[in-house]
Amino acid sequence: METVLYYEPMTLQNPAILTGLLQRRGLRVVPVDRGQVGQSVGFLAGYQGFPAQSAAGTPPRDRVLVFCETPEETLDAVLEDLRAPGVPPALKAILTGANAAWPFHRLARELSSEHRMMHGG
Repeated sequence: METVLYYEPMTLQNPAILTGLLQRRGLRVVPVDRGQVGQSVGFLAGYQGFPAQSAAGTPPRDRVLVFCETPEETLDAVLEDLRAPGVPPALKAILTGANAAWPFHRLARELSSEHRMMHGG
């Protein structure tokens, strides 16, 4: 099923802007909370073969979207939508065989590091 894992670091931030945008494109939004960041990305996406983990992780500081089974044309449209004024910035990834077993916080850390390198931060 076309799904987006959505982590919101600011507990007071209203996620309606992003969730509405994603749902309008037919994507199921799965919120990831601070207590779940030690779980594997595959587990959070509901994939078989990824058991629950007891390990915790450091909650990311950035908003994170992980696209799971999203067709290219839908992904392209969503990425265009995300550039609209007023849409909060987010780090973005696609669930792959390589990152499905990673804890969510590790994927977020890798995305943040790549973002800083690309943008001179």
